Amino acid sequence: MADGGRLPEAALLESLDAVYRLDREGSATLARLAKRLHLEEDDAKSRVRDLEARGLVRAEGPDRLVPTAEGERVALGLVRRHRLLERFLTDTLGLPWHRVHEEASRLTPVLADDIAEALAKHLGAPATCPHGHPIPSADGTLSHEEGTPLHRLRAGQGGTILRIDREEPELLKYLAALGLLPETRIEVEEVGPFGGPILVRSAGSRYALGRKIAARILVRPA
Repeated sequence: MADGGRLPEAALLESLDAVYRLDREGSATLARLAKRLHLEEDDAKSRVRDLEARGLVRAEGPDRLVPTAEGERVALGLVRRHRLLERFLTDTLGLPWHRVHEEASRLTPVLADDIAEALAKHLGAPATCPHGHPIPSADGTLSHEEGTPLHRLRAGQGGTILRIDREEPELLKYLAALGLLPETRIEVEEVGPFGGPILVRSAGSRYALGRKIAARILVRPA
């Protein structure tokens, strides 16, 4: 790294993490980065300049931001710390899963690597966060299992919930209330015509899910 190997300050780590996640979601732009970080675009632009100066992010075309190889390495370390923290907050402290993403986001940039590894040991080296996303290994390897969005299944098809695509608190609270958590079996009973709701069955109960919600639930088809 350009500063002699030291990680950027917490705000820049937060920004790098956001660029990495947005890039994985499809495209990282300055406008999307500002929205994700709740910043004015000028403030987001200043952070991007610092990330570029440190060799962590590069611009592709007029608007797209992409992590460099070094930026991806650092970002994967952030993802590892973040998801370990989520597991700790849920499994050890008992926080509800709809809260832990935001709490972990605040703690991740200031968590030392050795503390993260102590957390991993304490937790028994978990493979995923509470929302089903894989936790990168200590060497930065990320095993990613593709899932099928629930709304793409036909009536009579089913599988096991793999993960929830976006860690949005209200969505997570709603799904938790229904018991639709990772590793839960789910089956599509009926698909409403003309973009109507999807009727699903899980653990003996039936639920009507809107298409947007169903699209956030990734399953491992049976």
